[in-house]
Amino acid sequence: MERPSELLKPFANHIARTALSEGSAQIVHLLRLSGFFGDPSDRLADGDETSGPFKAAPNPDHVGIWERRIENGKTCFVRRKEKIDEWHYWANLGRIEPKGAKRRVVLIGESVARGYLYDPLFTPALALETILQAQFGKDEIEVIDLARTNLCSEVRELAIAALQLEPDLVIIFSGNNWTVFTPPQPSEIAQIAAVMSKEGIGGAKRLAEDQLAKNARRIVKDVASAYESRGVPLVWIIPEFNLDDWRGAITNAPHLADGLNREWMNLLEEAQSALRDGDLGRASELAKRAVEIDQGVCVAGLYILAECSQRSNDLDAARKYLELARDAAIWDSSVIVMPRPYSATQEALRDEISEHNHQIVDLPRLFKEHLKGGIPGRRMFLDYCHMSTEGIQVAVAAAASCVLRALKGVEIPWRALMDERIAPTRETEAEASFLAAVHTAHYNAHRGRLSDLVGYYCLRALKLSPHLADLMINYIDLQTRSATPMVMCESAERISRLGSPLMQHYLLRYNDQRLDRVLLDAIVDALKAVGIDAQERLDQLRREEHSVTRGEVNLLEYYYCSSVNQPQEVAWLMRMHGKKRLYSGAVYYKAYWFESRFIFVGEAGCPVNLCLTCRLPELAPPGAKISVELNGKPQVEFAGGRDWETWEIGIAGEAVRDGLNDIAICWPVPEFEGKKALEKVIPVMFEGKIPVFYSVFGEIHSFTVSDGRNISTSLPSSPSIAV
Repeated sequence: MERPSELLKPFANHIARTALSEGSAQIVHLLRLSGFFGDPSDRLADGDETSGPFKAAPNPDHVGIWERRIENGKTCFVRRKEKIDEWHYWANLGRIEPKGAKRRVVLIGESVARGYLYDPLFTPALALETILQAQFGKDEIEVIDLARTNLCSEVRELAIAALQLEPDLVIIFSGNNWTVFTPPQPSEIAQIAAVMSKEGIGGAKRLAEDQLAKNARRIVKDVASAYESRGVPLVWIIPEFNLDDWRGAITNAPHLADGLNREWMNLLEEAQSALRDGDLGRASELAKRAVEIDQGVCVAGLYILAECSQRSNDLDAARKYLELARDAAIWDSSVIVMPRPYSATQEALRDEISEHNHQIVDLPRLFKEHLKGGIPGRRMFLDYCHMSTEGIQVAVAAAASCVLRALKGVEIPWRALMDERIAPTRETEAEASFLAAVHTAHYNAHRGRLSDLVGYYCLRALKLSPHLADLMINYIDLQTRSATPMVMCESAERISRLGSPLMQHYLLRYNDQRLDRVLLDAIVDALKAVGIDAQERLDQLRREEHSVTRGEVNLLEYYYCSSVNQPQEVAWLMRMHGKKRLYSGAVYYKAYWFESRFIFVGEAGCPVNLCLTCRLPELAPPGAKISVELNGKPQVEFAGGRDWETWEIGIAGEAVRDGLNDIAICWPVPEFEGKKALEKVIPVMFEGKIPVFYSVFGEIHSFTVSDGRNISTSLPSSPSIAV
């Protein structure tokens, strides 16, 4: 690749500094990253995107988990036993029969096309086949379901391999899992470093969008080349996102230019206050300034602007800001972002598909039409991107219209094909709604909307089918018991008996145990609305299994830490499970905001003892104080230092309440390094690790709570504070 000399200047400067301070091995590593040694992976990565043929499947006899068999002179495909661990990601289809007289339509895609949370009882492929058979005749057409949960850019290889099935038409519904968070190629690192040095994080975001668009175009070109050579028509479905209900985590801004981080925090606080007071004009003005400062790489200001627009009934403006918020974290490889179709993906698909004259089902435009200008939310989606029954009905009706146009030469509008009778049973819909509540509670990061959305799905599930009451009661037991592994609980066995295959496929397979404050409270409220009181049972279980009177509680344990809605901070737990080599820095709790929240189960009148080992970062102001609150009331304040120090904090029983108690550790605001901080990030990228782009407010090595009636004196050197 011809690389402009200015892009290598920051890289060369870093090599020069390294030469003066570090060993030759590091210099060789940096030179190799630069491409000066002719790294073959560099040439492969930077080849012209339009050159070369499309990539064939790794094994020409394989289509996904199926392999070619010749039986009685005819070709069929049989599911491979060695791929049994992957079977649950695909349709429950043991074999794909030889092509016969029926027209064959193949549906390829990811979990959205799989019908996630409805599959295997109701899927887009089944709905599509029902519509098409009504138009062609039951014995005239079939739909082969090749959708796979967690399918990413490998959709290209799968689509090309699917030509072996002799399809008459193929529908590709993909784009939610297309990310750029694979490790950057050697030549890309220097470019990212140079752009970040010049433009900040906004430049990194732009590069990520460009790379994602490039990848999307390449996928379309390669698949189109294969299909045009065989004369097989293609229909592409462009995915949409739950803009109205789904929210990302509100985080601090990443490293900004000198002085701007503190200004950004002040602007955000003032904008939130103005929004609470109903002063939409001022809230909007302050939020716009915050977005200008962070260059659109944070969601906080964008969500305020969207809220102001919605309250003013300006839905087009609200949609714009929600789309920008959806795209904001595309640059950040240090956080976990739920699957989504970025604008870069959607626009690249529109442009490239149009060039090849393939048919498009553009869900963003289609849903807007269906909702009469409304913003897509819980009507069309079960979570962030997986569609509800209504969403599936609209999407497959539009896809069926394309199939009829291509294979039958008739024009039937999608509205005429949409059939509300093509739907799951009420029992299946109820279970999918409950699964949506669980999924939302575990992954939606916005505290302000979370309770409402989770409560909506819980109550909807109960109204659709009374059998969900027993399922929910057993789920309360499942989440609150401390049995390990989870599936050994009697409640897990009862859930398996009470529910359909959906419960085994999703709830018992993918669920993880956590305190689940929002979800379990929503379940209790929904049950109460239908005349069932489960509050006392939940309170009793929490006391029996998790009360501090039963033993010391580690507040950094995933079960507790995951229930306070701090996804950045909880990420440290994930780093401890086999991935820490990818990240820079030591593995312990780091606070990326001025408040860290924790939760424990207490009993009213019973004092507790907190044992906190923490320290402040190097950039903490001199004489900075750390304060601790319990249930919103200040308890203690002490001077923090830059060395690890353990504090024993005794809290009187009158401050403790029955059930859940909230602890907040309030950190001092550090000095922000500005561009110097970004300069420290760049060497981490050179080493092939994932850097963290945010300032640290405080660090915790350990944090426990225990019965204060038995305060330990095993740490005589530790400061002790009684409140």
